[in-house]
Amino acid sequence: MAKHAWQQGYSRRFSPFQILTYAYKRVDEHSILVDVLVPKKLVNEDSGSGRRKEKRPVIVRIHGGWLVGGQRNHARWCPLWILELAMKHDAIFVAPDYRLLPEAKGVQILDDLDDFWAWLGRDLNDVVYKAHGLHADLDKVLVEGESAGGYLALQVGLSHFKPLPKQKESDKGTANSPKIRVLVSAYPMLDVRAPHWTKKYHKDIFDHPQYPSALIDEHLAAIKSGKTPSVLSNDNMEVTPRGKLAIAIIQHGRVLEVLGEEIDTSPGKRRLHPEDRVEDGSKLPPTLFLHGTDDSGVPVEVTDKFIELLKKHRAVEGMVKEGDNSEVLHYTRVPGEHAFETDLGLESTEWMKKQAAFAEKHWLG
Repeated sequence: MAKHAWQQGYSRRFSPFQILTYAYKRVDEHSILVDVLVPKKLVNEDSGSGRRKEKRPVIVRIHGGWLVGGQRNHARWCPLWILELAMKHDAIFVAPDYRLLPEAKGVQILDDLDDFWAWLGRDLNDVVYKAHGLHADLDKVLVEGESAGGYLALQVGLSHFKPLPKQKESDKGTANSPKIRVLVSAYPMLDVRAPHWTKKYHKDIFDHPQYPSALIDEHLAAIKSGKTPSVLSNDNMEVTPRGKLAIAIIQHGRVLEVLGEEIDTSPGKRRLHPEDRVEDGSKLPPTLFLHGTDDSGVPVEVTDKFIELLKKHRAVEGMVKEGDNSEVLHYTRVPGEHAFETDLGLESTEWMKKQAAFAEKHWLG
């Protein structure tokens, strides 16, 4: 399929990087892929240069799409500022796909991210060394995601961040133990038990019309009958039936239905809802939240509420009971629609400069 002119323009966003693609797992003969992007300016440096000899920090970026669609390699939805951050520090940029709803259930998506994390610790250094003679610094990992990816970034943090007292000195930088230094969650898909996700009513999302529930029912029937693939991990959301499906699921309040149920509902074993995990005692690394107050796809109130929960449980590493916790918890809450920051660079606004400085301090400090 030919690309639209705007798609061709956005594809240049990845042009400063050399991209390698790998399968980090297989499900029913379906490969779930991950891209490893390395700045070309680093690749093209002399093999004896200091930058090439030094371990390079890592950025993990998890795409959005309401868990129903999206692609690791869709340039238009990859925030410019996070790519510029990778270029600024000659970082290795890693972007995984994952299985999508409603073909998969929520717990299977979380399984994919756990398997990706194992791949990151086990294989990333091998692939970048074989391809470019470089070494990844798994002791300096920044995890970033937007929308559904913001939800999944939080899930990765809650699952794999090791608070400092539990991090053995022997674990630092070793295989299978990537160290999350900072987490960035942009307009995350949170509080999915709230009415926005569970109740049917008129919802203006990106000026889309109200889609019929039959669109959802027909798709679910096609999965059940085998007329559509049972495993899907990469699908374009823009001006496509997949995008309409995702919006219809939200408009008709059927997110929990397609997300599925917990396998184990006992405290400490719950996985699907970050709110439950925080209440069960899980912690996050220093975390940056970003959310536009005009967001029609993910209401800003879900992030407001989650941040209050984090404060209540002191669920971010370094939080204190009383006083200012801005050193470890940064919230950029500014006017803007869903994905409003996608085309903004590192130096675009004062709030962008502040949040980038917060991320750099914890990631590289």
